[in-house]
Amino acid sequence: MNADRHRFKKRKSACICVYLWFLSLVAATVHAEETPRSSMRKGLKAYRRVDYTNAVEHLEKTALEFPAIGNYNLGNAQYRMGEYEAAANTYNEALRTTDLELQAKAYFNRGNALLARTTALSGPEQIGLAIELAFQAMDMFEKSILLAPEDMEAKQNFERAQLLRLKLEYNLGKWHFDQAEALLQEYKAKEAQTNYRQARKQFEHILENVDPNHGESAQYLPKAAERLEMLKQAVENTENDLESALQFIEDYQYMLAAQRLTTETDERKYAFDIKPDLKKQYEETIQKNQEVLKIIRELSNLNIVE
Repeated sequence: MNADRHRFKKRKSACICVYLWFLSLVAATVHAEETPRSSMRKGLKAYRRVDYTNAVEHLEKTALEFPAIGNYNLGNAQYRMGEYEAAANTYNEALRTTDLELQAKAYFNRGNALLARTTALSGPEQIGLAIELAFQAMDMFEKSILLAPEDMEAKQNFERAQLLRLKLEYNLGKWHFDQAEALLQEYKAKEAQTNYRQARKQFEHILENVDPNHGESAQYLPKAAERLEMLKQAVENTENDLESALQFIEDYQYMLAAQRLTTETDERKYAFDIKPDLKKQYEETIQKNQEVLKIIRELSNLNIVE
């Protein structure tokens, strides 16, 4: 009886040992399977299933072991997830390869990721960054074409990026011009002047460096120049009016001086906003001239003979 019980305990201990050994074997096997190569297989399988979240999770484990193809595949998954900035950076890492075919693909896909980033940059303050991204995308497609001259898609995308850059460059100039026009309506001439200058500079840049035959830029460039000349002339005319008024005062023609000083025009409002010191000079001169006129009137009243 005791012997049977002893044998049963031995068999039970043996079974437990075998079971524990089996578990450790399974764990070791699972652990052994989690290699960069197996992670890539799993990542690509998830990618084909359109399961991009899991694809990224697995492919991130492959980049160190396979910096070229690993980063290229990871970039593809990130792009499909809409993580365009991350994808562009990852494709850049994939370019560190001597495989020219893979280089061409990485350049091409990085160009696409850079272009895709521009779609999220809609605000006027972001146009500058969008232009830079479109310019970088052009460079990527150009390098892809050099490596794969027969790739028509790369050529088409280069043209797409080129047109997008031109459109964004023009939008930036037009935005500054429209801002200036709106500010001028509010007599914020100094801010308007700054925007007109930026618009002029932008249209000049387009015609000199982007597209010499761009009709819209050629149309708006003289308009911006005309507005700037008008504001410059407004300041000069206002300064001349002040000089004339001071000359009237010197010649004892105080009423003519008052008339010249108190005439309100749009160009004078523009000038005062551009040069606040000029407005201050007008106010001081008007005040002094009024004091003289007041004295003259008082003296005139004293000289009345009944």
